[in-house]
Formats: sequence, structure tokens, C-alpha cells
Amino acid sequence: MRWRAWFAAAGAAGLATAVSGADQYCENDIALLDTHFEGGAFHRCDVRDGKFVITIRPEDSKVQVPMPWYAFRASPKRKGEAVVLMGFVDADADRFWPKVSLDGTSWQRMPDRAVAVSEDNKRLALRIPLAEAPVWIASQQLLTTRFYDTWTLSLAQRGDVAVRVLGRSINGRPISVAETGPKAQGVLFIGRQHPPEITGALTMNAFVDTVLADTELARAFREIFTVITVPLVNPDGVAHGHWRHNAGKTDLNRDWGPFRQPETRSVRNLLTDLDTRGVTLRLMLDFHATQLTETHLFYTQRPQDGDGSAHAIAADWFQRVRNSRPDLEFTHRPSKSEAANAKNYFFDTYGIPSITYETGDETDPDWISVAAPVFAEEMMRTLSLLPRPPN
Repeated sequence: MRWRAWFAAAGAAGLATAVSGADQYCENDIALLDTHFEGGAFHRCDVRDGKFVITIRPEDSKVQVPMPWYAFRASPKRKGEAVVLMGFVDADADRFWPKVSLDGTSWQRMPDRAVAVSEDNKRLALRIPLAEAPVWIASQQLLTTRFYDTWTLSLAQRGDVAVRVLGRSINGRPISVAETGPKAQGVLFIGRQHPPEITGALTMNAFVDTVLADTELARAFREIFTVITVPLVNPDGVAHGHWRHNAGKTDLNRDWGPFRQPETRSVRNLLTDLDTRGVTLRLMLDFHATQLTETHLFYTQRPQDGDGSAHAIAADWFQRVRNSRPDLEFTHRPSKSEAANAKNYFFDTYGIPSITYETGDETDPDWISVAAPVFAEEMMRTLSLLPRPPN
């Protein structure tokens, strides 16, 4: 196969060990490749025998979970085909299937015929047809901080949602919260602790929009519950195209309890404020993505955790989903770990259903827009039937 020859010509050692300072662009006679946009990232780019050779590696040596984010733009100098050979350090090449966009906004999977994976699963070869306009290539579609600014602005324009800044990231980016009117009970949704987990972000967007919709069910739910949404916990990681960490070389989903990072401390301050206002949390959902094959995966408490009520509420919710949409496949996985993650922190602190909601990396966004509202609607029905907490 011709692409095997391309892999060999580039040289496995050259792809895997080119670890000098990051180059932000490279060019040949066909195109210029760059990362000069938010979320743009590769470690190094060279040109060898007319082919682009890119190295992808994590943002720092402390990253332990391989989530190989990359995003670059190919600006054509003439019509033709750019050949890009990508080598991955400390990650498999096929964790994410490459996505392509002609405007940086609308994305689709690259065709199978345009992508080859090496036998050792450490390299990708891409063929990128070029015409006159730039082409964006990324491991997942780009959802930048501007996406969240636009979303929260649209929420703020509603009469029943207030948006404010909780705090700032290490690099000074805002950590925002959107909150509906004050009620005695509250539900908390948090997202984007890990930058590459785009399908989790799309799920959160569709889920929250359903809870905030102008429907009879959602309006009745908001008469009982304050809906609190922190959609972007790690804006620095998103902006810089990180695999896992914030700007402080920390996995934020291992900082719940230590609270060493300003991002998690911002949410802790929100929790203190809720306590002061007398808002009783009844549910926390933390939205993520997963490499596993499940389209939707829920990590919850086990029946033996606490008094068992957290597991029972989650089980009731999921049974309602099965009754409503038997065709909607998902996995409920009760679990326990010792990690300082949000799931453990909120359960240990509040005794509430504290759930990690994960969406498969390659789940079709169109299916997410169908499935997430079903989970949101049945969540509202489930919680609305709970006994009110004592005053």
C-alpha cells in the first residue's frame, strides 16, 4: 500500500522523537499549515520530501491519560493535495478520527479513503484536497471559549437566567455560571474539565437547553429547582489545545477536595454561596466523553454507598429513559474510586446523586441532539417526584 511507503519515508524515529520547541507553522509549495487560532495545537511541524510531518504530544510531562488533541489549518497556495504525516507521542493515533471543516465551524469526519493508520497505531497519514479556501483539521470539532461566550450570552438574554463570573482561570479567563431563579432546591451541571471531550460538551449543551426550554415540563421543573450551570471549567486548556490539564499542569477532575487550582476553587465558592442562600443541592451531573464504545455511559453511586438513595434515584431515572425510548442504548455503571474527582466530592459532601455523564468520542452529533433531551426530560420527571427537603 502506497501509504506504508509514506510512513517509511517519514521515518518512525523522526515522527516519534521530534520533541524540540514547538513550531507554530510550516509550509511547502502547496500550502501553509498553522495553529494560529484558539484551540490550534501541534508540537512540531516539518516538511520532508514535500510532505508535512507533524508531531503530536501532550502539553506537559504530567499528563497520564492519552487524549491526543490536535488542530491545524491548511491554507492553500495552489490547488492540489497536501499529504500530512502525523506521529503521536504517548498516545494511540486512532483515539479520535480526524475531523475536517471548511469554515472552522461546521465539521464532519474525514473520509476513510483520506486517512491511514500505521500498524503500530502511532501514526496517521492524511490526504487533504485543497482548492482556494483554508481547510481546518482537528481531532474533534472546535468548541472554543467563543462558543461558550455566545451560549451564555443567549442564556443571559432570557428573563429567568442570570449569568455571572465566578472567578478566573490561571490565565485570567472567566469561569462563568448561569443560574435560574432562586428556589429551595438546586441541580448543578458542570462541563469541559477535559478540553478534548467535545461530545460531552455537545451533550451538555443539548441537555441544559432542554432543562431551560419553554416547555410545560421544563417550566414546572424550574418552579421547584434552581438550575445552576458551569459549562466551561477549564477555559485555558480549551484555548491552548491541551490534552487534559489546565494551565497549572493539573487534571481538574482530580482537584475536587484539594482545590489547589483557581478553576475548582471558583466552583467551591459557588457552593458556599448556595449554602448561604439556603439552596439544597439534589443532583450533580459532570459531563465528559469516553473512548469506550458506548454512546452514553453513566457512572453513579453503588447501591451500598450511603443510604442507597443516590443509586436508587439514578436507577429510577434510567428506567424511565428505557420506558420512554427503548431504542436508546446506554450503560449505567455504578462504581467507586478513590480519585479526587467531582463525582466523589459531591457525593461525599452532599450525599446526592453525583453522576459522571459520558458520551462516546465518535457519537454522531445528530444523535446527541436526539438522545440528550430524552435524558434531560426524564431527569426532570424523576427529580420532580422526590420528597421536598425539610425546611
